[in-house]
Amino acid sequence: RLDWDAPQQVGRVVLADRPNRLDQVLSGRLVFSDGSALDIDEPLPDAAHEGLEIRFAPKTVEWVKFIVEETGGKTLNIGLSEIAVFLVE
Repeated sequence: RLDWDAPQQVGRVVLADRPNRLDQVLSGRLVFSDGSALDIDEPLPDAAHEGLEIRFAPKTVEWVKFIVEETGGKTLNIGLSEIAVFLVE
């Protein structure tokens, strides 16, 4: 979960999986402080330099969190290597 001291207008998130062949997030859910959520129903790329970009209509929020819902069968460590949230310009 990422929290801000003041509301931020956001419109894009990039989720980066752990860069190894064992740990893989297959699906999840982005939840926002405004009560909205987005289901992420595709695997996150395994490459260290790639992430899954999710674009959405701008939202004004105080926090965003990612919930892992499904992982690959060999996953030992559930989590992300990075989550990037981008402000609307």
